[in-house]
Order: sequence, then structure tokens, then C-alpha cells
Amino acid sequence: MPAHLPSSPARYPLIGHALQFANSPFDFVENSVTECGDAYRMVLPAVDDVYVLCHPDYYKDVLVTEVDSFTKTTDFREAFGSGLLSTDGQQWREQRDMLQPLFYRDHINGFAEQMVTCTQRRLDSWNDGATGNIEVEMRDLTFEILFATLFGQEIEPGERAELRTAADNLNEWFVPSSWMLPNWVPTPARRRFKQSKTLLREEVQSIFADSRGGEQTDGDNLLSQLFAARQSTSDLSMEEIEDHLMTMVFAGYETTATALAFAWYSLSRNPDIRQEFHDELEAVLGGRPPSYDDLAELDVTDRIIKETLRQYPPIHTIPRQTATDIEFAGVRIPEGKEVHLSIIHTHRDQQFYDEPQEFKPDRWTGSFEDELHDFAYIPFGAGRRTCIGREFSLLESKIVLATIGQQFRLEWEGNNDVELEPQITINSKNGIQLSSHKL
Repeated sequence: MPAHLPSSPARYPLIGHALQFANSPFDFVENSVTECGDAYRMVLPAVDDVYVLCHPDYYKDVLVTEVDSFTKTTDFREAFGSGLLSTDGQQWREQRDMLQPLFYRDHINGFAEQMVTCTQRRLDSWNDGATGNIEVEMRDLTFEILFATLFGQEIEPGERAELRTAADNLNEWFVPSSWMLPNWVPTPARRRFKQSKTLLREEVQSIFADSRGGEQTDGDNLLSQLFAARQSTSDLSMEEIEDHLMTMVFAGYETTATALAFAWYSLSRNPDIRQEFHDELEAVLGGRPPSYDDLAELDVTDRIIKETLRQYPPIHTIPRQTATDIEFAGVRIPEGKEVHLSIIHTHRDQQFYDEPQEFKPDRWTGSFEDELHDFAYIPFGAGRRTCIGREFSLLESKIVLATIGQQFRLEWEGNNDVELEPQITINSKNGIQLSSHKL
């Protein structure tokens, strides 16, 4: 059978799918798959058609088999300049080779103690019985961990509020109301994004300038690595260094914070699993802070993280753009079209997961993972562009869950399920209000 353009679900005249998608993005994905199958075309008159792929066979083609036929999208270049998230080809390979040693497992394991220290410092500000938005709390914590580990700078809870807000606002470029409009349209979200990007760029310039004159140039962190690279080659421009730092400020904390927030939410909604989690921490740690050597014994905690990343993948879609006319797996997509791999759809597809809407960490036992389609679980992407920070994020998630879970039980304060909202990462629409109870 010859390759064909994916079909398009029912839409309104003139505005195409814009209103349907804006009203309920994730429902739109599911309804479109039901109507059109695992490949469909979104019609967005203000920009261009967007092709959505919803099956792991397609993911393998885009991320591995036909990887050279796809590039990063213009949105990523707008947000992150020439950073690792947005470059392609030889420039990306050189950047990856330069930064990869910082994220080898043997290197990041040395960050475990700093992660515990940062988490405990934030817990010292928690009050028994207090209620707050766990998404905000986890973003603040992972922000502090990022600066302590990769930048060698300590930020106390409550400090640098303007910098935290600016880092959060990098997400504003990707909100549905802006994403569906041409880049030149000055929406409020885009204005916040541009203001925050300017502030962050000024901040990373200051951070790097300070590091060049201090001890951090001799340290074993991202700033030192970039400084050494700048000294050894004239090919690394200051603008590119700033883009790397901008990328790490965003990617180094936002995704892990999202995973942690939804892990706490899921535990609060499943008290039996939560109790099993607390029991494991007591049995393995016995009241002492977790160390890297303890982590291999925290099997329940590990499965909780895996299941959270399945049900609530922080990067819910992987965007690409076709570099040429391309045909694969019976699908034809023209050159220059934006393509999205709907990871959240596949992670919740009953073809691959029994009761996919249920939070079931124990599914990750026995031979389940070995028998799963290789591309049916890809919270960190796949292929040569698998997230460079994967090991860092998993270590941080486990350390933070263990440190907090030893001391507090978190309870859900809502009545209904959290409503999800897509930006570059998955978010709740109205926050996740949890109360903390001292153990």
C-alpha cells in the first residue's frame, strides 16, 4: 500500500482544530486517535498543519531509523537559542560530547549528598499540617538542587524569587493559546516569556562572569566545563555558553519537579501504596538520611518513579520538524512540517498497559519491562538524543522522595482529579494542593 498523508479529524470551518485543541488538548488527542488512528493531522490555519504520531513504531522511525530526516522545531530555537535542546547535526554532536562527561553515572552519584542537604534545608521550613501547592514546592527545591550541583551556588529557600519566576516563565512560549499562533503575534504569555528570557540571560552572564574570576573555574561542574571549553577553543562563543546555561536552568529542574509533584499526588491518592513506600524507607534507612549506596534497595520507590513517569510523563510530546519529504510505516509527511510524538498517549494506551489510567507501580515487576515495546515507555526520549540528564533526574527523584518520605506524609486536599494542562512540560491547571503531616 502506498504511503499517504494522515487524515484529519472533524473540524470547524475557518478555525480548523484550534478551538477544540485549546479547550481540552489531551482530550483532543484521544478523540483524534479514535477517529483517525495512530497518525493524524491537526489543521491550525494561523500557523500550519501539525502531524501527530501516537504509536511506538512511529517513534522508532522518527527518533532512530529516520532520525536524520528530522530537525528540532523553531519554537525550541526561539526558547533555547543554540543550547543542546535546540541544535542539530555536527553542532549538536560537539555539544553533546563536551557536556556528556558531566552526566555520567559515576560523576552524578557524587551529587547525592548535596541533594539530601538541599532537600533537608527546604524541609526545615515545612510546618506540620500546612497545605500548599506541591508543584511550586518541588520546582523551588529542584531549582536549588540544580544551582548547588551544576553551578556550585547555594540558594536558600525564599531567595531569588525573581529568578525562579523567570525560569518558570520559559514555559510560557509553549502554552496552547500561543503555540497555535504565528511567532510574531505578541500574546501576554509571549511577552512574559521574552521578559523572563532577558532576565535569565543577564543572570547567566553574571554567573559565568563570576565563575571566571573565582574558584568555580577549578570545580567539577557545568560552569567549569564551559569555562575550560571556552579556553581550549575559539569555536565556543559566549552566546553559545549562555544558551547552554539557559537550557540547563530550564531543563535541569522543571522536568524533575513535575515528576516529583505528580509522584506525591499519586501517592496521596493511593494510601496503600503510600504506606508501602513509607514502610520501605523505614526498613532500608532506619531514620538516617539516604545515601547513594542505599538507593539500590529502594525497589518500591523506584517503581513509584517509573509509574509516575508513565502516567504523567513531564515531556508529554516530542516535537520535530521534517527536513525533507519523508515516508515511513505507510505515512507520508511533507518537508518543513511540524511533527509531534504523543508520549502521554502511548504511556496510557491499553495496547501496552493494563488499566492504564490506574496508578500501579507493581506493574514494573517480573518480566513486564522486558516484554514491553522498546518505544512504548520513553519518558526521556529515545535514540541518540535521549535526555542527557536522565541519570541525574532519576537520582534526584529517588533522593528527594526518600528524604521527604522519611519525615512527612502528604495528603490530597482536593475532591476531583487534577486537570492537566500541556506546556513544554505537563502541568496541573489549578495546582496540586497537598497537606504535609509530620511522621
